[in-house]
Amino acid sequence: MPPTRGLTDRIRHGVRAWLMSDAPPEQFLRGVTGVSAEAGSGVHVTDQAALGVATVLSCVKVLAESISTLPLQVFERLPNGDKRPAPQHPVNELLHTLANEETTAQSLRETSCAHVLLRGDSYVRVARDGAGVVRELWPMNSAAVRPYRGKDGRLRFEYSPNGDAPEHLLASQVWRVSGLSWNGVTGLSPIGFARESVGLAIALEQNTGSALRNGSRISGVVSYQETLDDAEYKAREAAWRENLSGAQNAGKVFLADAGAKFEKVGMTLEDMEFLELKRFQVAEIARLFRVPLHMLYDQAAQPRANMEQASLEFVTYTLRPWLVRYEQTISRDLFSREDRSRYFAEHNVAGLLRGDFAARMAGYAQGRQWGWLSVNDVLRLENLNGIGPQGDVYLQPSNMAPAGSAGPTGA
Repeated sequence: MPPTRGLTDRIRHGVRAWLMSDAPPEQFLRGVTGVSAEAGSGVHVTDQAALGVATVLSCVKVLAESISTLPLQVFERLPNGDKRPAPQHPVNELLHTLANEETTAQSLRETSCAHVLLRGDSYVRVARDGAGVVRELWPMNSAAVRPYRGKDGRLRFEYSPNGDAPEHLLASQVWRVSGLSWNGVTGLSPIGFARESVGLAIALEQNTGSALRNGSRISGVVSYQETLDDAEYKAREAAWRENLSGAQNAGKVFLADAGAKFEKVGMTLEDMEFLELKRFQVAEIARLFRVPLHMLYDQAAQPRANMEQASLEFVTYTLRPWLVRYEQTISRDLFSREDRSRYFAEHNVAGLLRGDFAARMAGYAQGRQWGWLSVNDVLRLENLNGIGPQGDVYLQPSNMAPAGSAGPTGA
């Protein structure tokens, strides 16, 4: 295929997707060419270039790894409002163990998270058998997917990962997760819309690398009142290197001779402002992904409260919106209409909210004494096996009675 044909097809499909999504022109340009509009710092911000910034990469890893390693399981709703695990459901294994014969469930979910965090959309191909049951899930390159509406008004997708003739997929063949959106169909790229902040971070990294490559840094200057000839210069330089340079000579006293004067070259005001700007960009990018600074190993940032409270805030304000997105799109794209009323997928965040040993034991004791935890319940929360049917017995305080009764039971 001529090299221009692939680009022509991508532009044609990109225009169609852009018109449908009401996205700004720079998002269309990024989707077709892989390059966003130039940032004010003078750099072009792409997904790959953004990942070259340590803060962006760390934020994506913190979120993608946290979400993809959380237990995700299919449950069945019971008539009394309770729920029970449904390991027999075909979708459960795909989300919990293996997405297909080549990809683990964790790897698929991690890739999906990375796509939606960087590009605003994640697409996973859904392979079904003749009865319509989901059998495999395959990650798709979100940059090669173009959503559009057919003549019947239904959502469809053009997929062309290698620039070949696009393949047309029905909505039932795609598991789609979108971030913040203007139309509820296509998500907005965080990197594309925050390109000024990310572009400045890229420019700062490039500036630092250029300074180290092309510039030099000296620790001090030794000056003499008289002019030294070549032999004297070399002799004094050798003496300085032998007696004062290197770790083994650190802390030695400087003895000036022949009117020598030593002036230390410290950090300039410009250097300090440069470092402050880099620190600010770390916080700015962390703000973009809503990742706490202490989770990026910023030594100056400490949680306002204890670590348990900090973990609760991370789960509530950072992870929970993404977890709800995934759970609801699973119901929409992976369950049949009949299954949605009976089954649902849910993440288990209990491991992230666990307190220290003493706090957990105190909570278990209260639950056991007040009758809403059994021995087996406690053991399962600690990831331990139960002790059999006798562990399912619930206790009841002897001095308590149902509301409206004359007194404690048996009194």
